[in-house]
Amino acid sequence: MRQTVLFVDDNPVILKTIELAFAKEEYEVLLASSGEEALRLVEEDTPQVIVSDLRMTGMSGMEFLHQARQRNHFFVGMIFTAYLDIDSIMQAVSDEAVWRYITKPWQDNRELVMAVRNAFQYHEAMTFRRQADEQLQRAERLTALGHLVAGIAHQFNNIDVGILGYVQMALLHKELPEEVRQQLEQVRVCAKRGTEIIKELSTFSDQNAQWGFTCGSLTDTVIEAISFCRKELESAGVQIETELAEECTAVLNFGLVKQLVMNLIRNAAHATLGKKPPTIRIETGRQEENVFVRVTDNGCGISKAYLPKIFDPFFTTKGAQAAPGSEQAAVSGVGLGLSLSQTVAQAHRGLITVHSTPNKGSCFTFSLPKA
Repeated sequence: MRQTVLFVDDNPVILKTIELAFAKEEYEVLLASSGEEALRLVEEDTPQVIVSDLRMTGMSGMEFLHQARQRNHFFVGMIFTAYLDIDSIMQAVSDEAVWRYITKPWQDNRELVMAVRNAFQYHEAMTFRRQADEQLQRAERLTALGHLVAGIAHQFNNIDVGILGYVQMALLHKELPEEVRQQLEQVRVCAKRGTEIIKELSTFSDQNAQWGFTCGSLTDTVIEAISFCRKELESAGVQIETELAEECTAVLNFGLVKQLVMNLIRNAAHATLGKKPPTIRIETGRQEENVFVRVTDNGCGISKAYLPKIFDPFFTTKGAQAAPGSEQAAVSGVGLGLSLSQTVAQAHRGLITVHSTPNKGSCFTFSLPKA
């Protein structure tokens, strides 16, 4: 991600000085002459570092930074000022609106450049810590849910087996009216869907089990996953493009990785509903110390608001949670596929990443260490 810094000052001479000071730096520099203009830039460009004058005409620097926090909480804020209003500065620091302040006029432009460089380093450290906290919270949620579903999956399985058994016995009667037979067939379809959900729940609850890992070909695993999904994709008219590397080995659990890839392929197929032509591209390859499988589609994409939530258990954008009238509203989903897939990826010391543009498509990449 490109490093972006926003400077806010109502003095055009100061803004020109800043522009010259950063002319040879690799940062993307945004300049604003008022708090109102700066707030628009915060929403459009989400800068990682913001430096604002303390006293400006109209909105003050402190007021601007507090409003900026409401729009984009995760940035490093600094102020520069010729007034040592210690009480206001310390209050802002305690409120986490400001990380540090810079007195002006500064003696050397290198002083300002160094302050911004340190701010980016601090932002990087904050990002790492936030990601670690999110992973810990996710692991705690997964563990708690695992204990919960372990009990209910067994109970639901008993109920489901009973329903399927009685339906199959009822269908043996040859004198059943055709309407009743069709209704019983629908009951059987729904019960089988319940069985699939129970299997997902069981996998979810067994996430801490001792899985078997062997050295094998990621490409072969992907080919097997494609063969399982091919009939379903072809019946939906989905075009499949592949680019599979020959040398693509890793220490993996064949069954779990196959299920992960199948989840990504099916999600991609659901996303392409209504597209002409619906297309999925599947690749495997090597990149530095990792091997990867990448699934790209030309589907509906994922909104920016939903991206942080897609790996949460039971979060889904299908069925009732889909946009009203969309093709995805007709697709059933319980929101466990990506959550389970990320758990499998982490068990392989790997990760699933996603890039998505609404109405253009998504790209999911599962990478893990090569053998």
